[in-house]
Amino acid sequence: MRTVDVLVAGAGPAGCMTALAFARRGAEVLVVEPSPASTRRLAGEWLHPAGVAALHRAGIGTDNREFTANRGFQLHAGDGHPPLPCPYPDGTAVSMYHHVLAALLLRAARAAPGVVLRRGDRVVAVSADGLARTAREEIRAGLIVGADGRASTVRRLLRPGEPAPAPLSRIAGLLLHDARLPHDGYGHVFLGGPGPVLAYRVAPDTVRLCLDVPLPCPGPSGIRGYLKHGYAPALPDGLRPAFSEAVAVGRVQWAAAFFRKRSFYGRGCCALVGDAVGHGHPLAALGMTLALLDGECLARRSPDLTAYAAERTARAWPAERLGAALHRALTGNDPASLLLRRAAFGLWQHDTRQRGLVLGLLGMRDERRSAFCDVVAHVTARALTELARAGPCPSDGSVTLLHRLTELADWLVWLAGPTVGTPPPPRGRLRALAVMGP
Repeated sequence: MRTVDVLVAGAGPAGCMTALAFARRGAEVLVVEPSPASTRRLAGEWLHPAGVAALHRAGIGTDNREFTANRGFQLHAGDGHPPLPCPYPDGTAVSMYHHVLAALLLRAARAAPGVVLRRGDRVVAVSADGLARTAREEIRAGLIVGADGRASTVRRLLRPGEPAPAPLSRIAGLLLHDARLPHDGYGHVFLGGPGPVLAYRVAPDTVRLCLDVPLPCPGPSGIRGYLKHGYAPALPDGLRPAFSEAVAVGRVQWAAAFFRKRSFYGRGCCALVGDAVGHGHPLAALGMTLALLDGECLARRSPDLTAYAAERTARAWPAERLGAALHRALTGNDPASLLLRRAAFGLWQHDTRQRGLVLGLLGMRDERRSAFCDVVAHVTARALTELARAGPCPSDGSVTLLHRLTELADWLVWLAGPTVGTPPPPRGRLRALAVMGP
């Protein structure tokens, strides 16, 4: 039986960052990866400022031409108004092809003293006391780390029978060559289609589009027309021709978006990092940054996994909640989501402090719950002011101010409650109670 300090399942960015962090502390690390070679799939391509800082602490630079520096986001409401610039208050993000970051971290892990990478092998059994079995051998490890993504084998072995993550939507990814963004140095969010579109540079001459396609989406025979006619009108002139061409020739990659709350970080001598812990909608682009910070924190806190889970829960809570709130506000067509979207855009148009708080939380340089609550309170206050001015819905006299307030309260209860991030039921609990009456 082989003995190692740390066994890492998965050689993606989360696994390599974890291996690097432990190796820097003198640990002997074995990384096992089922795939015999890296694949170019639709996966995380945006690192928020906190993720960039984590890379730099690991000795990995991001100043070569394969990385694009981004100062923040531009929000395009789809209503004809100019885009709303939302710069980070601290630091910059980088965007790149996923395989570029994965290869960079893999090279760094391979070169680190004490790290052994073994491809073509997988973890098939684990126990909380540190005993593992791969397809090749049995291993005794001081710590077993599941860095094996959303479909984590390590997590499944630790929690058999656990409910599947909640489906949110499908993501259509397109690469547009020689296309122009409205403002370089920013990610862009375009509204006005069936779902939002996230656009950013992955290379000097290439723009990535990620289209959020609501469920259920059309089948193979109708999907090209759906994408072209649904999303093209929401895009600017610099992107629309290349987008239409890519759709016409079927140059589309697909990925499924799921939500799993980040509430289980492992048990005993088994820990989880990255998407194996939990994951949200890629619109907020949190996954890669959370993965790097998880691996860094685990190495620092080990062997006290309780302290690791407590720290990561506290630090990730504001960003996870903000990501869920942004996803629902930007994709929801229910009255409360539309109201909160208008209120947020109206507030952020004039309040640079609030914009700074939002981007600080999203970039994970600000990890304060109080900052998140400040953002929610200000957007809610703006929404209540709009409701008070509007009064009853003119097109439907039965939609009273009480109904609108109940819908808004239901939305906020969802955001504060244990089911945040999962699609809400068609009729909110509080609204149903209000309609039924006493």
